Amino acid sequence: MTLFALLAYAGAVFAAAASPGPSMLAVITTGVSRGAAPAIALGIGIGLGDLVLVGLALMGLAAVAHTVEWIFLILKYAGAAYLIWLGIKMWRSSPQPMGGADERPRSKAGRSVALGAAVGLGNPKAILFHASIMPLILDVKALTLLDGVVVLGVVFCINVGIMTFYSLAAGRSARWFNTSGRMRWMNRVAGSAMIGTGALIASR
Repeated sequence: MTLFALLAYAGAVFAAAASPGPSMLAVITTGVSRGAAPAIALGIGIGLGDLVLVGLALMGLAAVAHTVEWIFLILKYAGAAYLIWLGIKMWRSSPQPMGGADERPRSKAGRSVALGAAVGLGNPKAILFHASIMPLILDVKALTLLDGVVVLGVVFCINVGIMTFYSLAAGRSARWFNTSGRMRWMNRVAGSAMIGTGALIASR
């Protein structure tokens, strides 16, 4: 694998990850409503989910993935349902300053990573993207094990890097809402956006 081919593939992945979509909306909504840390954890989960899809594409198992598409559908609908549930919960919640929740940070992070993985794995268009773009840029048959590891690492870093950027930007904007009156409106707007994001994921 040449450096030029790797950079070209990385550019394609970057453009896809940075473009508006359910993953980006989920991360931004989480960042605004719950802060940067849960949004970053969600982004890590999205990166892990995409890592699995890239691995399947590298191994030429995209067709196999379609035979067990029901697994991806379950993950997609589970992630969408959880987002909708969070949105409803946000709508019904009383104004509370960020960081005031009594959940354990590790529990929050683990839940956010799992949700992100479900969102990432539940995107049926992602594996089609990797399976169609990868052979056009990379000589898949000539890839060594080390090449495959490098590709996986680059894709994961791009996904997490972009989602972290969105998370930090959303988390910073959330500080402005950290008063009771503003928090109430933010809960309503963010809850509506999260419900909409869940519906969008389920409809794709």
